[in-house]
Amino acid sequence: ALAVLLRQGLLGGLVHAEGSAPSQALKRRTNLLIAEVLRMTSDMLPQSWSYGVQAMPGLFELATNFSSEERFQAVATCYQVDSINRTLYRSTSGQDNPLKPAEDGSTSRARATSKSQVNAVMDETQFRARMIDTQVLSSVNYTKWDWNLINDLIEGPMVHPKRLQEAMITSKFVHRLLGFLRPFKYRFSEAPNTKANQRYVRTACALLRLLLQTQEGARYLESNKLIPQIGECLAQQDPMSGLTSKTPLFSHERMSETLVGGYFAMLGTLCSDSKGMQILERWKIINICYHIVELKQRDDLIRALLLNLDYTLDSHPRIILSKAMIASSKQMRISATRILRKYAMTPIEQTIIGGGAAEWAIKLLVGQLYDPEIEVCEVAIKILEEACNNITSLEYVVKCRPALDHLGEIGAPLLLRFLSTSVGYHYLDGLDYITREMDDWFLGRNDTYVTMVEASLARALADIPDKPPSALDDGLEPQDFGSVPPHFYRELTRTAEGCKLLKAKGHFEEFAATIQDFAMEDEDSETILKVKGCLWAVGNVGSMELGAPFLESSDVVKYIVQIAETSKVLTLRGTAFFVLGLVSRSLHGQEILAEYGWDGTVNVMGESLGYVLPLEFNKLFGLGGDSAQNKPSSTLIRSRKGSISDEDPTSAGILASIVKLGNTVLTNKALSELNGYRHKKAPGFQKPALFRKAMGVMASHAYRIPQYRFVIDLFDKSVLRKIVIEDEGSESDALDSTHEDGR
Repeated sequence: ALAVLLRQGLLGGLVHAEGSAPSQALKRRTNLLIAEVLRMTSDMLPQSWSYGVQAMPGLFELATNFSSEERFQAVATCYQVDSINRTLYRSTSGQDNPLKPAEDGSTSRARATSKSQVNAVMDETQFRARMIDTQVLSSVNYTKWDWNLINDLIEGPMVHPKRLQEAMITSKFVHRLLGFLRPFKYRFSEAPNTKANQRYVRTACALLRLLLQTQEGARYLESNKLIPQIGECLAQQDPMSGLTSKTPLFSHERMSETLVGGYFAMLGTLCSDSKGMQILERWKIINICYHIVELKQRDDLIRALLLNLDYTLDSHPRIILSKAMIASSKQMRISATRILRKYAMTPIEQTIIGGGAAEWAIKLLVGQLYDPEIEVCEVAIKILEEACNNITSLEYVVKCRPALDHLGEIGAPLLLRFLSTSVGYHYLDGLDYITREMDDWFLGRNDTYVTMVEASLARALADIPDKPPSALDDGLEPQDFGSVPPHFYRELTRTAEGCKLLKAKGHFEEFAATIQDFAMEDEDSETILKVKGCLWAVGNVGSMELGAPFLESSDVVKYIVQIAETSKVLTLRGTAFFVLGLVSRSLHGQEILAEYGWDGTVNVMGESLGYVLPLEFNKLFGLGGDSAQNKPSSTLIRSRKGSISDEDPTSAGILASIVKLGNTVLTNKALSELNGYRHKKAPGFQKPALFRKAMGVMASHAYRIPQYRFVIDLFDKSVLRKIVIEDEGSESDALDSTHEDGR
C-alpha cells in the first residue's frame, strides 16, 4: 500500500500541503507525516525505491534554488523533517523489546537506585523538611497527604540506610505509613477501589520492598502489627483456623468495592525476598494460603492470591500455584496456567541447576498438557509454543518429552516447533511422527493451511477495534503478533536431517511440478486451492537457508513470479506475492528473485525483512493482458510428446483428469473426476480412439502400475477386443500384401 501511494504522488502532495498549510499546527502535522512516510520507506521498501524517495527531489531542488522566494520555506521544511527524524530515531532506539518479559522488581530497584543517586546530596535538614511537606507527620487524614512526594522519598533518599533509620526511628514517618495500611485501622482497607486509589497500593509495595533491603528494615517490619493483622484477616477465610467474623475483611463485596485486594500485592512483594518469606512463615500466612487455594466458592480470592504472588524464588508460592493448577476449578486452572507465561518467557539460566523460573514454569506447563479439560491443555500449548521461539527453551521442552498424541490437532503446532532443532527432530522421529505428519500434509493439510492463512490475513487486515485491556489478565494472555500459523515444511527444513528427508521423499519436486503445470489455472477452484497450498509449501521451504538449494534445483520461482504478475485469479496472485516475500528471506532466494527483476528489503545488518517488490511496479497490477497465451491446452505444461486432446468436451475432460492423475498432489481430485465420468457412463469409454489417446498421455508422464490399471479398467472390455481385432486385421492385411508382392 505504501508503494502504491508513493507511486501515485503521496510525497509530492504532502510537500505541497505543507507549503500551503493555513496554520502552524497543520504545518507541523504535515511535517510529522512526511517524516513518518520517509521512515517507513527506509524501513520497508527496497533500496531501489527508498533512494529516490529519501532525496525528496522537488523539495531539495526548491531549497537549493537561490533565486526563488520559496527557498527559505523549503529549507525550513527540510530542517523540520530532519529534526523529527532525529527525535524518532532516539525514541525508537531507546525502546525496550516488546517481546522481552517485564522484570518489575529489577526495574523498580534500578529506578530507586537512580533516584537515590540524584538525591544523594540531600542533607538531614532537607530530608526532614520533605517529610514534613508530605503532611504524614501532621495529619491523620491520608487524603491530605502528598502521595507523589511520599513515593519520591521512598524510592529516593530513603534508600540510604541512614535516612531510612531516621524515617523509622526518629520521626516515625514509616510508622505512620504502616499504621495507615493496617487492616484494623480501617483507613486503607475501607478506601474505595478506584483507579486513582491504586497509588496507595503502589506506594505500600514500594515501602515494603524498601524495608526488606536491609536487616534493620526487615526486623522493623516483622515487629509491626501490619503483617499479623493481614494474617488474622486471611485466617477468617480459612475453615481450619477456627477464626470467624460477621464482617470478614476479605468478603466478596469488599474485594470488589474496597482496596483490600491490595494486601495480596503486598504479600507478593514479601514473597519476592527471602527475608519477606521468613516473616510470612513466622505469622503462619503461608499455611493459610495453602488452605485458601482449596476453597470451592471463593475463586475471586484464589485469583487475587495467585496473580499477586511472586514465583521467582524456589519456595512456597510455587507449591501453592502447582496445587491450584491441580485442585482448583477449571477456570482457576486456566488462570493459574496463564500466570506461568511470564516466567516461561524468561531466558533459561544455565548457571541455575533445576531451580530457574523458566525451567519450573515449563515443567508445570508440560504437566498441564494432561489436564482432563481440553481448554486448560490448549492454554498450556499456546504458552509453550510461544516459549519455543527461544531455542534454549525449545530444547528444554523437548527434554521434558511431552506426550501430545491425546491432544490431536491442538498439539500439532507445538510438535511442529520441535522439528526446528536436531534434538526435537530425533525425538519426533523416534515416535514415528515425522513420516505420518509429512504424508498428512502432502495429501491434504496443505489445503487446510491455505484456509488458515487466508483467515489470519483477513483478521490482520480487518479494522477490528482492540479489546480493552484487563487489569487482572495484563501480560498473562499469549500474544498474537500477527504471525501466520507454523508450516510443517518450514520447520522441517530448519535442520539438515529434515532437508535430507524432504529430498528423499521428493515432495518439493511434486509441489514445483504442480505449480508449473497449473500456474495459469483460472477456472477450477479446487485446483486453484491445490496450487495455493503448493505455493505456501515452496515458499516456506525456500525461506530457510538450508531449504534454499531446493529452489536452485528447479525453475519454480519463475512460475511463481509469472503467477504474481499475470494470473487472472487475484487471490492466487496475492498468494504468490506473499510467497515471493518468503523466498526473499534467504540469501539464495534474493539472488534468484533478482534474476527475475524483483528487489527485496534488507536491514542495516543485511538481513532480509521479507518485503519484495518488482522493479517494474506496474507488472504487479496489470490485468489487461490475456494469460491464455501462457496457458497451454488441457493444462499440459510438463514434459510430454506433444499435446493430446479431443474435440468432444467430455472426452477432453477425461484426458485432463488422466493428466491430473499423474500429479501426486491432485491424485484424489483426478480419481473422483474419473469415477464421476464412469458413473455417468461417458461414451468415450466405449471408443478405441480415446483409449489410444489415454495411453499416449500416460506414456508421456510418470505413472505407477495401480494408476495404469485404474485407467484401463475405466474402459469397456469390448474396447480392448476391438483394438486387438483391429491390430490383427492390420497385421493380416500387411502379410497378404507381402505375399502378393512376392508373387
